[in-house]
Amino acid sequence: MIWKDFKIQKPLAYKRGAWDGLKSDKILVCTVYDHYYIATMYEGIIDGEEFCDFYNNQDCEIIEVRYWTEIDSPF
Repeated sequence: MIWKDFKIQKPLAYKRGAWDGLKSDKILVCTVYDHYYIATMYEGIIDGEEFCDFYNNQDCEIIEVRYWTEIDSPF
C-alpha cells in the first residue's frame, strides 16, 4: 500500500452523475488525527469557487485529510 500526501497529489476524480462536480473511486484516507476512513472525494467548481471534499459511506464529511491510498479491487 502506497500512501500519498494529499497536499502533493490528489486522487483522480473522473465519475460524473447526479452530484456536483466529479467524484473518485473509493479510497482509504487518514486524517491529521490518525483516523482512517473509506471515503469518496468530490471536486469541482460551484459559483466560481473550487471545492475538494471527502465523504464516508453515510455522507458525513471527513475533515483534515492528510494521506490517501487506492483500494485494490478483488476482481
